[in-house]
Amino acid sequence: VSTQPYVFEYDGSFQDEQSPDTDENWTRLFPQRKGFFQHPTLAKQRSAFAVFHQLHCLNSIRQGYWALYDIAATDRNFPGDENLPEMSSPHHVRHCLELLRLALMCQPDLTVELKNETLGGVTGFGTEHQCKSWADLSGFMAEWESYG
Repeated sequence: VSTQPYVFEYDGSFQDEQSPDTDENWTRLFPQRKGFFQHPTLAKQRSAFAVFHQLHCLNSIRQGYWALYDIAATDRNFPGDENLPEMSSPHHVRHCLELLRLALMCQPDLTVELKNETLGGVTGFGTEHQCKSWADLSGFMAEWESYG
């Protein structure tokens, strides 16, 4: 997978409130068969790239956030852990938070971001990063992916 320059720009279509359109945007990030593949040298047994597990976790946190936001915004009583979807359960979200923490520490993005003096911090957007080519990864998965 090649590396290419990529400028981070905010794309609300992944962060908007839960809707069929937002959910579909997340679904399109994943290979057709959920990311499992076999390859004669890279992965002789059925395997998956960690990025798809990490994106799954981020999506779970997104879903949990919007479920809790909806409860808070409508002033409803919390339904209790047992009534939350599995993707939003405390056990699953804790697993995902830890996985994403470790992934970020394993592959730290060392791009230098300029401070926005008005905000008193960085936004993370508008700065060029060196990223793996998502198109290359998608092409590999289309060729080698096997059924879940």
